[in-house]
Amino acid sequence: MDAARDDLMPLVVVTGGLGRVATVLRPWLRKHYRLRLVDRARPTHPHDDVVQADIGDPDAAYRAFAGADAILHLAANSSPWQTWDSVYAANVRTTQVVLEAAAAHAVPKLVLASSLHVMGEYNRPAHWPVDPRLDPRPCCPYGLGKVVLEALGRTTAERTGASVTCLRLGLTGWPLTERRYLGQWLSDDDAGRLVLAALRSTERYGVHFGVSANTRAHWDISSARHELGYRPEDDSEVLADRAGPSSGPVCRLFDPQISD
Repeated sequence: MDAARDDLMPLVVVTGGLGRVATVLRPWLRKHYRLRLVDRARPTHPHDDVVQADIGDPDAAYRAFAGADAILHLAANSSPWQTWDSVYAANVRTTQVVLEAAAAHAVPKLVLASSLHVMGEYNRPAHWPVDPRLDPRPCCPYGLGKVVLEALGRTTAERTGASVTCLRLGLTGWPLTERRYLGQWLSDDDAGRLVLAALRSTERYGVHFGVSANTRAHWDISSARHELGYRPEDDSEVLADRAGPSSGPVCRLFDPQISD
């Protein structure tokens, strides 16, 4: 791609830009956007625009978002075992800083990474496929933090007029090694398709599950299909024979009475 055309592409700022999920998404995003990656880690991609910064610092966030056409907020501590104090410091407060900096620059499009943990207590056969319109029932402090993220996103959409899309991502960027994850797998390619669809959406505010077109349809992705135009192509069932037993407890996302 020539430099002149590249300069005309919209700029997407990606928080957590050197992390696991961003690594999956970057090849898809580069085809359509200029990227500015913001991360606390030392830059290792000399051909990318990388800002080494703590996105929870309001001044750093404000500088990082200058000129942005959209923000993809991925930065978070994703451990389901952390305490609420950790969730608040690493995830909730950081999201608030991100949204305030985005509003200061009047960024018109925000995509926020939420999680299936927001609805983890519904992950039982009686509720499959889980409807994204149900009231949140988080399974751990991490999930509760993502409930707050979604509420902050809604408030931002209503207050600023920005388009805000929250994606409740399933298993993203990890190998599918355990059977219990078959219903919530999001392939690398479908992750790219989903985030591109979210960035292009003009919905005022929306919350959608982010998983592939899995035969084990535990999470209802019809809103992502119809409202975002998400077209998943992959199915975890092709990996089912290679998936093994559970490795141990993971909060209450999985029924403690059922091992797989």
